[in-house]
Amino acid sequence: MLSLHGLKRVRLLLAALIGAATLLAAGVAVMGFVLNARHERAAQRIESLWHPAVAEVGFVRAAVGDLRAASLAGAAGEDLRGKSRLALEEHLEELRQMTAGTDDEVDAGIVVLDRSVALWLENGRPGTHVDRIQVYGLPASAVGADPAEGTYAAVDAHTKELAVLLERRGAREAQLAMWHMHSVMFYILSLAVSVLVAAVVGAVVLQRRYLAPAGVLAQRLRRAASGDAKGAGPPSGSSRSWIGLLSREAEGVRERLVVSQHESRRNREALVQVGPAVQGLHEILVSREEPGPGVVVAGDVRAAEGLIAGDYLGAVRLSDGSTAVFLGDVCGHGVAAGLLAVQLKSVVTVGLRLDTDLDSLVRAVHHALAGEECFTTLAVAVLSSERSLLTWVNAGHEEPFLRRADGTLERLEATGPLVHPFLEAPPGNWRTRTVRFDPGDLLVLSTDGLTEGRRDDGEEFGEQRISRVLTTLDDPVPPVAVTALYSAAERFGVDRGRDDMSLLAAATLRDAPESSVSESHGR
Repeated sequence: MLSLHGLKRVRLLLAALIGAATLLAAGVAVMGFVLNARHERAAQRIESLWHPAVAEVGFVRAAVGDLRAASLAGAAGEDLRGKSRLALEEHLEELRQMTAGTDDEVDAGIVVLDRSVALWLENGRPGTHVDRIQVYGLPASAVGADPAEGTYAAVDAHTKELAVLLERRGAREAQLAMWHMHSVMFYILSLAVSVLVAAVVGAVVLQRRYLAPAGVLAQRLRRAASGDAKGAGPPSGSSRSWIGLLSREAEGVRERLVVSQHESRRNREALVQVGPAVQGLHEILVSREEPGPGVVVAGDVRAAEGLIAGDYLGAVRLSDGSTAVFLGDVCGHGVAAGLLAVQLKSVVTVGLRLDTDLDSLVRAVHHALAGEECFTTLAVAVLSSERSLLTWVNAGHEEPFLRRADGTLERLEATGPLVHPFLEAPPGNWRTRTVRFDPGDLLVLSTDGLTEGRRDDGEEFGEQRISRVLTTLDDPVPPVAVTALYSAAERFGVDRGRDDMSLLAAATLRDAPESSVSESHGR
């Protein structure tokens, strides 16, 4: 086993080897890049310079031949002579521009060709006293003599020499490009071999020094994780070796695993107990009693987290046959807010059953908040189908919507402040208001989780969208209204994780039966 000092030396050696290999690989990569760039440049010169230059010399020779034929034809070839001469001058100019400054020998060859063509054209002008056979005769190679300057034979010989020179330059560039390509391949092969050798050496070192001991340690950890006590015992190896240190850590892990397994079993048992409790709390928050005769109620609480919300709603049938509905909102959301909401709902429900007036009911909620560091808003409405009246108290809650049978909308304003333990609650602090409530009218209460709900871009759902949904209802009854509003919020993309979202709707029937009517929504 390696001591800590030996392990440090091995690490330094490995670091040095890795650094050297990295530098070598970087050098090889840079050299390969340079050679590849030179190869690309040589190939580009072949395609963009030497091949086009050879082709251009061919065009020059063709133009010279056309000019010679037109000149030998006399007056009949005068038009062709002019076109051929113009073509010859254009191709010579293109050749000069194409090869300018590329090679001294090529530049010299083009100068000689230019001079020879100029002298030939001068000798071939009409009116000159030069033998036309000599000027436009066959090349010297055909007659076996050195061509004289100013003749077709001399021009033809110079164009051939220039073409051969350009082809040699192109062949030399091609050989250079091929050499560069072979060099690149060699460097790539060298890099691959170096990487392969380094990988093999590294694998052998890792296997002997690290993987094999770590494999034994992993087996012991697996046995410990499965609860096998045989994996326990004193650490193997020297107490100063890294394997010994890891073994002692593994033994500590084994002991912590035993404790964790025990705690995990307790947590699973707790979850089994918590599940029904959470469901029960949710049922308390959304439960409603049977309303009075001729009243329809629908509503739901949608929690921002899980099932427990800080919103609470309910409906209670009063002793005189009327129906009280309420919707409250505790600040915040989650378990803590939900537990407080359950407590406050119990206070409201008991107070309504005891026929407590609405101001005293809200003050009872205020007393229930004593010692808490949060507040609640609350709206309570009492509907009487016999008297066609709606009586309400609004303690800082979102103003309820009252949709009349003709489709017009009204808002039930707040009648007092929100319920906060730091605010005083003298008698009469929350006033009671009454408004006519005829059959076909619809009452809708909501929390700010809907009215102030936002989507990802920050845009708010808002009260105007709620109003638009309510005024366009084809069937303005509570279950339809609640479903339509939640569907509109879903289409809008309200982020439901920001706050709880709750709705409660109530209405009286036009032809109310003797028995009471209650609608359950979202339960």
